[in-house]
Amino acid sequence: MRRIRFGWLAALLLLLPLTGCWDRRELNDRLFELGSGVDRLEDGSLLLIGQFMIPKQSGDTGNKQSYLVETGTGKTVSDCLLDLQLKLSRRITRGHRNNIYFGEEMAKSGIADLMDSVTRDPDSRLKSDIWVVKGGTALDFMQIPYPLENMPAIALSKIRHIIGKTTGNSLLEVLIEENVPGSGPTLPAVEIVYDAKLHKKTLQIYGRAVLNRKHQLAGYLDRMESVYRLWLTGETERVPIAADAPGGEGEFNTNVTRLKSQVRTAVKNGRVEIDVGLQGSGVILESEPDVDLRKPEVLREFEAALNRRVEQEESAVIRKAQKELRVDVFHFGQAVNRQHPDAWARLDAHWEQAFSEAKVTVHSRVKIKRIGLQGPPPNKT
Repeated sequence: MRRIRFGWLAALLLLLPLTGCWDRRELNDRLFELGSGVDRLEDGSLLLIGQFMIPKQSGDTGNKQSYLVETGTGKTVSDCLLDLQLKLSRRITRGHRNNIYFGEEMAKSGIADLMDSVTRDPDSRLKSDIWVVKGGTALDFMQIPYPLENMPAIALSKIRHIIGKTTGNSLLEVLIEENVPGSGPTLPAVEIVYDAKLHKKTLQIYGRAVLNRKHQLAGYLDRMESVYRLWLTGETERVPIAADAPGGEGEFNTNVTRLKSQVRTAVKNGRVEIDVGLQGSGVILESEPDVDLRKPEVLREFEAALNRRVEQEESAVIRKAQKELRVDVFHFGQAVNRQHPDAWARLDAHWEQAFSEAKVTVHSRVKIKRIGLQGPPPNKT
């Protein structure tokens, strides 16, 4: 009998900590934010934009818009968020946010304070991707519909994977980039374009927005410049290249995969020297010249022309970063720190100047492995 009583007492004691979901929030009281944006207004205040998923009721049919865009203003992000919440009947939930957009003026003035606010918010995802709207505002960009996705905010994340970028552009990666010696972070840049033939506005990826160490916008790299940068840093799987054919007889297009890069540095008489080696395997997708690529001597000429193009384009991107942007976006500083730690201790404080004056040499060794044809070329007479 005592055992039974003791069992009942133990059961009752175990029930005491089971208080239930005392702080529960019903789904019907939540509003899920899948994208947000921040603009700098003319008076210096902030404009916070949220793109929210509209809950669907059972039986809903038709082409009803599936998202809502709302704004809030204030001097700080917290002020903006409060102003935004006062316009919504459901509590904002940011745990599913995929993308954060910064207008160009916001990026020029600096995003360090905004990054601080996001990292302190327990509801923010560190894996949210961050974008800069080139030549426009986050508000205008987030109001553009995208017919292939119910939520336009997730379209860019899918496009990013399609074009071959192996890593994301998330807040977490930007925070990691801050700890790379001498490096300046980059964010993907998007823009609003008007299609004159279809008479409509649409969105597209422009390239990369380059930030200095103060997290201020320094400039942009276009699509191909960004691809060559990603090749050097090991963050892409393939590079499309169009090169002039030998003899000036048109162009040929290749897709280069199996990408590799190597950076060797030296410090001589206080000047940094950097040697960049690029490797890859090419597949010819299209060839305008009337030549037979099955001949080994012809293929070698095309291979040499391809490598010259790679060296020219990569060198041009590096010069732009050195002379125009003055930001090391290639992790050269990290290479110097790793290979010459004593010299880096002297260079760290003025790395921007040292980087802009560094001597950089690029070598390309891309091998054409496939010519993509069966039988004689169709354009060969």
